[in-house]
Amino acid sequence: MTSHDPHPAIRQLFDRDTFSYTYLLFDRQSREGVIIDAVREQFDRDLQLINELGIELLYAIETHAHADHITSAGMLRQNTGAKIVYSADAEIKGIDISLQDGDELPFGQYKIKALATPGHTSGCMSYYVPGAVFTGDTLLIRGCGRTDFQQGDAARLYQNVTDKLFTLPDDTVVYPAHDYKGRTCSTIGEEKHWNPRLGGGQSLARFTEIMNNLNLDMPKKINEAVPANVSVGVDYNPRRYVHEDFSMNDLHTAWQHLKENELIVDNRTLEEYAEGHVPGSRNIPFGEESDHAATLQQYDKVYIYCRSGRRAQTAYTNLALAGLSNVTCVSHTGMPNWIAAGYPVEQG
Repeated sequence: MTSHDPHPAIRQLFDRDTFSYTYLLFDRQSREGVIIDAVREQFDRDLQLINELGIELLYAIETHAHADHITSAGMLRQNTGAKIVYSADAEIKGIDISLQDGDELPFGQYKIKALATPGHTSGCMSYYVPGAVFTGDTLLIRGCGRTDFQQGDAARLYQNVTDKLFTLPDDTVVYPAHDYKGRTCSTIGEEKHWNPRLGGGQSLARFTEIMNNLNLDMPKKINEAVPANVSVGVDYNPRRYVHEDFSMNDLHTAWQHLKENELIVDNRTLEEYAEGHVPGSRNIPFGEESDHAATLQQYDKVYIYCRSGRRAQTAYTNLALAGLSNVTCVSHTGMPNWIAAGYPVEQG
């Protein structure tokens, strides 16, 4: 082993329940290291490995605010002194380092470089070391992350993959945050050629069409995971957040007994709202909820609904990221169910 070893040591770790990968990188000489996308349920395993290898953990890095698992970054900070690292655009409170595109973090003889790659979410960041890139959910093996929640944007994902990730050397190893088919890694060259969504010279128009027609269910743990990750995985009380199966029938009961400092929000378009809405509900169109966060936070409880539950779920996530814990989301149901049940409808 020499002081000019070109690549850090990399350990890839797996969480079976969420198909999530965690990465431990370290300098073999100084033993300084970083961990990327640690999972709370695997905290004991990861800490044991860090101690056994004698690693001084400098950073607990996140590629984005995950919707399918809770990070152990806060626990790692408490137990190792590691600094929690996110993209500045993720707007996560309670972290130690917020990165901009091109920023670098030193560990031992190496530096890990931040590549801003929003698109799956607005706060996605990939991380590059010579020979390897850790892409989170932005670029998966023969795929990519969805773009329909947490301010995702198909066009931004396409541009960031093609302009930043696909311009890395072809032999750069791609380490994603997930894989559901037992694959562990890929290369930039492989993905440029074989990725069915982004490779082979795929056009932006065709990619956007693919992403807009996935019609995926929302992640099962999103109502738990996102608020918890806003709190970097510690000081999280799940009773502050509503169960995801709150329905329009439940909303009707709440509407009948709505208290003075409670609010119902319809986050469909103004036109949809005018055609018929829950009586007394306030219209805040989808995408504008964060602009009203300060006002909404003043209520004891806010109920939010749309047509199918998808927009309401995304708005709920965005408000949770903004630090609100008083919002109840009506998931997988919406205004058509309210009308079908014969509940009162207000127009105009």
